[in-house]
Amino acid sequence: ELRLLAQGMAASVQGLVWVTMFLMLLMLVCGVVLVQGLREIGDTPLVGSVHPSGREYEIRDFFGNLGEALFTLFQILTLESWCMGIVRPVTHHAPWTMLVFIPYIV
Repeated sequence: ELRLLAQGMAASVQGLVWVTMFLMLLMLVCGVVLVQGLREIGDTPLVGSVHPSGREYEIRDFFGNLGEALFTLFQILTLESWCMGIVRPVTHHAPWTMLVFIPYIV
């Protein structure tokens, strides 16, 4: 019984690796698109998103470079303050980003 369970778990690892690779590729593509697309309006303050220092966040705080964009996309993937803190303020200034965020969330 234990051997059968171990074999089943070992067989599922391959599928899990492929799903992880797909999600990482999706995050990378979305990150590059958002960094490049939001570069011109990076200094725009995001109304309603306040930094702990008291200043408002700017778009470049979330999508200024690929590392920040990947971290932000991971935050969106975990659904941690993604709507009111990131997606709504960004789509207010760049409506085309809904074409990236909606498929990413789904």
